[in-house]
Amino acid sequence: MKNLFQRNWYTEVRRSDNGLLKAKTSYVDTYREAVAHLIVDVNSFVIQEALWEEQRSTEPINARTLQVTPLCGSEAYFSSGPALKEAAAFLKDPLAVALFSETIKGIIQAETFLLDERGYTSEQDYENKWIDFFSGSCRFFSSLDRITKTWYDHVGESKRDGNLFVRFKTQSFFDLGEKRYLLTGNLSDSFHEVNVKIKLDGFMVEEADGILLRAPDLVCREAAALLVNLHGINLREVTRKELVSILGKGQGCVHVIDSVSDCAYIIEHFKF
Repeated sequence: MKNLFQRNWYTEVRRSDNGLLKAKTSYVDTYREAVAHLIVDVNSFVIQEALWEEQRSTEPINARTLQVTPLCGSEAYFSSGPALKEAAAFLKDPLAVALFSETIKGIIQAETFLLDERGYTSEQDYENKWIDFFSGSCRFFSSLDRITKTWYDHVGESKRDGNLFVRFKTQSFFDLGEKRYLLTGNLSDSFHEVNVKIKLDGFMVEEADGILLRAPDLVCREAAALLVNLHGINLREVTRKELVSILGKGQGCVHVIDSVSDCAYIIEHFKF
């Protein structure tokens, strides 16, 4: 087994002393190295500064830093889609947009520990908002009659200082010989831990499995069984929307879907 390519992501969200959050996603793969930075207001989540750094690329460039002005003034929250589209046109780099999107996801997750700043009256108030917003969206929110733990039972206390949220992601691509390949995807963050493994015959999925080692409730772990639905799928041709459907939609797990999607990106862009 020969390792052909790997990519690594690290997202961090920290509270500073001046009413701001500092968030970043650092990225290193076999060919590129870059960081997406966001500074946001802790109460409004409005982006004060957005910075793109690139240290290494397949292109012969010097290390560079770029202010991403289309993101400034927008909210680093679920409403950020239009601003990210503007950033995509501005940056003309899918990786940069992916890293800023990942950083915003981290900020959304960090809200768990910012109840007072974000105007929530209690932990229950926060949980009720997520239940209303995400009802039916994933295994957890589609199985509220079966869950045995609240969100804060899972994450612990609702107050954190300094570090609020971290997420590590890694995808690796191996050559098994005779045009057979192995993809692995791992995610570990403050709330979740997911692993997926996909064996390919050419670009066709020969075998797929995985596990949720850490999740809000035991019911979430059931979503890993849906990876069997990938068998026989051409991973180089499947779209993100199709993956969502294949992996269960509202009965699936967004983190499993993201991990598979990150692996599929390698197959789509790797130069064989």
